[in-house]
Amino acid sequence: MSLKEYILEIKKIPTASLSDALNQIGLNGTLNVPFKPTLDGVRIAGPAVTILDSYSNRRAIPIEAIEAIDNAKRGSVILRVLDGSEVEDIALFGGLMALASKVRGLEGAVIGGAIRDLREIKEMGFQVFYRFLSPNTSVGRTEIKSVNIPVKYGGVMINPGDIIVGDDDGIVVIPRGRIVEVLERAKKIDDLERREAEEIKLGEPFSKVIRKYARI
Repeated sequence: MSLKEYILEIKKIPTASLSDALNQIGLNGTLNVPFKPTLDGVRIAGPAVTILDSYSNRRAIPIEAIEAIDNAKRGSVILRVLDGSEVEDIALFGGLMALASKVRGLEGAVIGGAIRDLREIKEMGFQVFYRFLSPNTSVGRTEIKSVNIPVKYGGVMINPGDIIVGDDDGIVVIPRGRIVEVLERAKKIDDLERREAEEIKLGEPFSKVIRKYARI
């Protein structure tokens, strides 16, 4: 399969199963901070485009972030975070960034900090996973440090091109070189849980089902 086909298959799988699959191969890909989605029930999956900010009082438009959106391939996921910390009162993503991302066919965004223009983003139907809300612009508060470099956030190192998957449970990152292995394991996990659910629905004791399949 092509990378696009693998990602389409990954997008069908809950982050819980993907997280367990990563754990089975000795990896932790789950970002250890809670996110809120702009759209409930909408899962995203796509290659990461990383944007790293640093604190600054220089009043400069974040043109590098804007160019990163322009240059991102269709289906990508924007990840923007603030270097070394997390702040609640600086919006790193807003309505115009969301609109440009949607028009260019990006899959969604993950913002390690605040966003603004929430209603606008909801109404355009673009999925953003965010930590906080703030009306404050990032101009004069941060500047872009780098684009498309490895970024550590939520206890996970995220490389450009790694696959970011987000749903109502949270965010999981799959190293690009482990996609096939993680997908195969996650599919087996989902299949096992379907069989467990079928037996529970038929009235089998919960404990008996769990002992039989050794999966919860």
